[in-house]
Amino acid sequence: MDGSLPGQDRALRPPGLAQPVGSRLMAALRVQLVVLGAVMMREIHTRFGRHNMGYMWLFFEPMILGGCIAMVHYISGHGLPGGLDILSFYVVGYTPYYLFRSILNRAATALLANAPIFYHRQVTFLDVMVARNLLDCAAVMIAVLVMLALIGAIRDVWPVDLVWIAFGIATIALFCHGLSLMVVAATIFGVETVDRVVHPLTYLTIPLTGAFYMVWWFPAELQEWMLLVPSVHMFEIIREGQFGPVVPYHYDIPYILVSCAVTNVLGMLALRVAKRRIEFT
Repeated sequence: MDGSLPGQDRALRPPGLAQPVGSRLMAALRVQLVVLGAVMMREIHTRFGRHNMGYMWLFFEPMILGGCIAMVHYISGHGLPGGLDILSFYVVGYTPYYLFRSILNRAATALLANAPIFYHRQVTFLDVMVARNLLDCAAVMIAVLVMLALIGAIRDVWPVDLVWIAFGIATIALFCHGLSLMVVAATIFGVETVDRVVHPLTYLTIPLTGAFYMVWWFPAELQEWMLLVPSVHMFEIIREGQFGPVVPYHYDIPYILVSCAVTNVLGMLALRVAKRRIEFT
């Protein structure tokens, strides 16, 4: 007995130590998930409206665009090396590219569109970008799944590994998330200026992304240069998930992971440096 009264230690314990570290981490995680969920719902309402089925456009837009691109190539009647199904080839090419374009093209105006919610202490710039990009990634994954199911039902061409397809799409989303943070940081030079630069760049870089071709179609000396672009590896993974081992694939998982890590670290550092200079005007 040390003479202390019952509960005295608990009363004198600093408030920050009242709960175990694990409990505090779980509580913080729950708050973070609530914030992300709320920002995602706000994004859906802002982009598509609160009434009727407007939010379904989140899925219909990539489905319609991806389906139209695939149909144009199918109607043109040209074949693909390796005898790959042309409809599914362009569905798993253009639709993930739509994710690439959507994340980057919307990044410059992301904070301005959500300026009112930054008065809430719990909501950060990073929360908004994570919520928006998760939403776009989920929409594209669902769109790809639905279109591949339709192609499978009509043409009996089924994906070999849906998990591998989802992994490839997720790496594209993660890579683009890092790039989008850099775009947001660059808006200190003016939202309109950055927006005008990013939009044409996403189209000019289409030949570099790997969305509409496979590495093995090209000579070996050219393949080395092509594989310097991280997205080329990611599209190769998606196509392997769709077609399986019927043609050669070229990708490097460690290179993909390092590329995603580097872009995200640089993006977060850039956003941290720029956040005090970002203006909502």
